[in-house]
Amino acid sequence: MAVYSSAGFPPCDLWDFAIKLYSEDAVSEACLALQDRMKIDVNLLLFCVWVAASGRETLTEQELEEGIASASGWQSNVVDPLRAMRRYLRSPENNIDNRLASDLRRIISDSEIYSERLELQMLGKLIDRPVTSSFGGKECADAAAENLLSYMSRVTDRLEDEDRKDLLVIWQTAFPSANVQTCNLAADRNDMLLRF
Repeated sequence: MAVYSSAGFPPCDLWDFAIKLYSEDAVSEACLALQDRMKIDVNLLLFCVWVAASGRETLTEQELEEGIASASGWQSNVVDPLRAMRRYLRSPENNIDNRLASDLRRIISDSEIYSERLELQMLGKLIDRPVTSSFGGKECADAAAENLLSYMSRVTDRLEDEDRKDLLVIWQTAFPSANVQTCNLAADRNDMLLRF
């Protein structure tokens, strides 16, 4: 039983990029680990990488702030309640038929994915500047690291080793040809060091 049709969604490069990157098992595991440990918005992580990977360089302070504000409201009012319901239904405390609870959990999961897609549509519309044709692979990788650092500095003032490892998985999967040793991927923001 299909609850929603995705046929009505307009094309969205950010959605296409996010689905491709997130479909890598290591990336989805890293994203979910960051989400669970740090309450990170996975869509914002993917947005930070996409802006750079699409040749649009680094996020401006205003773009990042607008993205965080928009995503925060959407997450707290739409995505988080759906996620909480889905998780609750894994083992409901009431005397609910397991088969029916499973059906409801699947419907809620579909709704959660639909809401995530809407958030990515919203984030993708924030960036209206064109792709810079002269922006090469190393520059994209460096810009993605800078975007991730900018976002993380707004979430925490200290990253643990496991946080760095998870961010590195996402970054390296998005930029497999980037050389970790030669890229300028160290930044100091409010005593937070992120070294890939």
